[in-house]
Amino acid sequence: MKKAKILRYSILGAVLGGTMLISYLHINGGSIYPSVHAVCPLGGLENLWAWFAGQGNIQKLFSGTMTLFFFMLIFALVFGRAFCGNICPFGFLQELLGKITKRKITVPKKLDKVLRLGKYLLLAVISLMAWTTATLWISPYDPWTAFSHIWSGGELFQENGAGFIILIVVVGASIFIDRFFCKYLCPAGGLYGIIAKISPTKIKREPCINCEKCANVCPMNVEIEKESTVKSAECILCGKCAEVCPEKGSKVGVFIFGKRISTLLFVLLTVAVFFGSILVLDAVGLMQVTVPTVASVQESGEFLKIADLRGSMTIEDGAFYTGMALDAFYELMEIPRSVPADTQLKAVSQYVPGYDFHAMKASK
Repeated sequence: MKKAKILRYSILGAVLGGTMLISYLHINGGSIYPSVHAVCPLGGLENLWAWFAGQGNIQKLFSGTMTLFFFMLIFALVFGRAFCGNICPFGFLQELLGKITKRKITVPKKLDKVLRLGKYLLLAVISLMAWTTATLWISPYDPWTAFSHIWSGGELFQENGAGFIILIVVVGASIFIDRFFCKYLCPAGGLYGIIAKISPTKIKREPCINCEKCANVCPMNVEIEKESTVKSAECILCGKCAEVCPEKGSKVGVFIFGKRISTLLFVLLTVAVFFGSILVLDAVGLMQVTVPTVASVQESGEFLKIADLRGSMTIEDGAFYTGMALDAFYELMEIPRSVPADTQLKAVSQYVPGYDFHAMKASK
């Protein structure tokens, strides 16, 4: 069991560190490195609702975020909320914060149940706003987006000021309440939890001595000791419950299609399937999280769609990558010709008050 714990923490640490490094490179090295928006599954939800509402075009359904969105739905259908427990960097950050002190705040059960509805309410609001505005409304308030932009200096407060404030609240709360954001505010976790209800992957408990160690160690406070099969949408399949079971062979374990699988193997399986699928989808061009090099575009003649442009690109880059004349690109994106061509698309608002690159992109 200790091997599974070490493996899980090593993987989560590598994902968190790698994510922070890529975010830093994106901000300081340009659009050849993926942004946090390029790997945001909720961006796909925005695209889908906008298309259903008649405010988006069909090409948006084939953008990287759309592919990621559908992939995450399938992943959750098969493995439940294993992404939250074994891969999510923001979830791991909260786990690390929770180790700062053993003094925890116990949220009363009735209040806890009400607060947990928050993530579903946010999911509904995001869907509604995507339907009516064709934008990912939550982005400026997203604490993970703010965390990914901590390297951007003053720009952090210009674009993600509200998100940074929420990040501070989440960081503080996570020290005293395990996985505070996951429990109460994460709309993606809410979506995966709904799907996980019908997933064949479950935590099961055999008749045991009822020591309740499994429930006491659960970061999501699932009452495992009361269930033979954990069907709660809150379970993130982290396997901690199985690790602490004092009985021989552990009376608590992960089951897929009714067959028990070791915690170690489950961690390896979910991580391999997740990252392996991402690499395959990227290789076949269904989910490009990085921008092609200038040389590859010139050689292949395969241009990007408007939906795949990044805010870190300049106006000149945008014209090049979409295969458009510079003047035509200015006109399409409704940018005054007086704005310098070397201006980043996300910075056009500094010249044109109220200009929203993401909203403009979504409307094309």
